[in-house]
Amino acid sequence: MYENSSTSAELTPSLRLSPSLCSLLAVLLAAALWAVSSFASENQANERPFVVLLSLDGFRADYLDRYPNQSTNLKRLADSGLAATGLVPGFPSSTFPNHYSIVTGLYPGRHGIIGNGFYDRSRDARYRLGDRNAVEDGTWYGGEPLWVAVEKAGMRAASYFWVGSEADVQGIRPSYYKIYDGSIPNHKRVDQVLDWLRLPIGERPNFVTLYFSTVDSAGHRYGPDSTEVKQAVASVDKQVGRLVTGLARIDHPVYLMVSSDHGMQQVDADQTVFLADVMALGRWRGSNQIISGGAYAFFYSDDVQLVSQTFDDLKRVDGLTVLRPAQFPDVLNFPQSGPRIPDLVAVVEAPKYIGFHRGKGRKPPQGAHGYLTATTPTMKGIFFATGPGIAPNTQVPDVDNVHIYPLVLNLLGIQASGETDGDLSVLGSYLKGHTE
Repeated sequence: MYENSSTSAELTPSLRLSPSLCSLLAVLLAAALWAVSSFASENQANERPFVVLLSLDGFRADYLDRYPNQSTNLKRLADSGLAATGLVPGFPSSTFPNHYSIVTGLYPGRHGIIGNGFYDRSRDARYRLGDRNAVEDGTWYGGEPLWVAVEKAGMRAASYFWVGSEADVQGIRPSYYKIYDGSIPNHKRVDQVLDWLRLPIGERPNFVTLYFSTVDSAGHRYGPDSTEVKQAVASVDKQVGRLVTGLARIDHPVYLMVSSDHGMQQVDADQTVFLADVMALGRWRGSNQIISGGAYAFFYSDDVQLVSQTFDDLKRVDGLTVLRPAQFPDVLNFPQSGPRIPDLVAVVEAPKYIGFHRGKGRKPPQGAHGYLTATTPTMKGIFFATGPGIAPNTQVPDVDNVHIYPLVLNLLGIQASGETDGDLSVLGSYLKGHTE
């Protein structure tokens, strides 16, 4: 036995490879495995459709009916596939919370972006939509955005603006993305999206987001009933037409989804609720914080007596709903507690608005959002979807925006890897060939 072992040992040197040759073989093997993996990813990406998700910020559910001559392309798109009577935003019905709900399938209270601005006790810091450091910091954002799921699945994603797309959520950004710049014309955004989709296999994205703020800006400045909003609808409709025409020329299955984050409400400045008139506003300083969203206000304080007194004061104001944490889950879809969850939430009825001091600060805008969706129909947005797996003239009742998320994942053949409030059966049941 030992002799055989000795013999084997004597033969071994002739079978050994030099270190340089071993290194070369390792490199060649890694390259081969990378090529196989790359080919598999490219093949998978080529087999999956393209999904383009366009947001028309502030596009109210009834704008198509109000401005039929200015929305012909959108109407044609709605008729060519699935059209919801309204897309229902979560609370607050504001831009950042609901754009992020659409791409995570989570209500704002679950994904953590509970307003365009809010306070986080654990960080002792505020999140503000104008704070570039916060906006680009992925640790502020919960859930798994669609572009993260797509990139994890071995495909590419692209974003020409969307809340969270500039941040390294879970350490991942879309393969292609833009830092927000509202001065870039919508037609250039459309051109870039079409250019991305014309890239070679392996480089082109399977999922793309696109964002227009035109209608929202006009609604805030001039009000939803204004000539300017009508003109804004016509402007974005033209670009939707250009996008549809360009997508039709791409030799690949494409789904186009058009959504909005919320609607728009005419504001009556004469009905502004000034907090200084109805509560001890002077006591809310330092660590006692109030963050106003126009239609609502968040109150953060460790002073139990101050919170209680403020609740009592605000409850006496007509047209103002004041909520304590125990009411948050049922009314707001917020948890009762958490580092970002306020100690009180106050929401006015439309067309009221919340201000701080009478005669000070900016005047209320002509149009606003942020109101409770259950009692304010003008907060509803739009949702249309068209593509090879969607039958034309598919009418859908009002739907919460969290249900878009599982539909996109399903179309791209991706399994959700985390919790979601969205339910595929809500919209997936309208796909061709769907079976229960």
